[in-house]
Amino acid sequence: MGTRVRQTPIVDDVRFRRALARHAAGVVVVTGPGPVGLTATSLTSVSLDPPLVSFCVGRDSTTWPDLRDAESFAVNVLAGDQAAIASRFAGRGVDRFAAPTTWRPGPRDVPILGGTTAHLLCEPYDTVALGDHWLVVGLVVDTGLGSADAPLLYHRGQYGRFSPKLT
Repeated sequence: MGTRVRQTPIVDDVRFRRALARHAAGVVVVTGPGPVGLTATSLTSVSLDPPLVSFCVGRDSTTWPDLRDAESFAVNVLAGDQAAIASRFAGRGVDRFAAPTTWRPGPRDVPILGGTTAHLLCEPYDTVALGDHWLVVGLVVDTGLGSADAPLLYHRGQYGRFSPKLT
């Protein structure tokens, strides 16, 4: 199935962003050897067999070229108290791995961030150009659970925590 030919007008970018801002998204930092890393809020489970996840990266990302050719990468699922880490890895012109960022070299020299809820070690599976982003699919080859439980969310342009109601 290829790209559909558009039959109707598309929504303008302001209305589109405003509507999507109402969707709370989990926040991850994708890291690779170097070390190199970037923030993403588009992590999605794609398949259980084989185990695949995806995330999107803007085509104008200055970090993506350094991650694109990595043989492995990690998807670090941020904890509710890691908004500063999310902002740091989303910014430009800073050493993202300098203090106060805590991390350790993981398998295949892929950085694993400290204090996260989980991480997924992946091998590149596919990358597809879609609009102004790259859709990146990773084959999950290992996972690890962190000590934190509550995830960091991004909603209406701000970071926040999710605390489930226990019954």
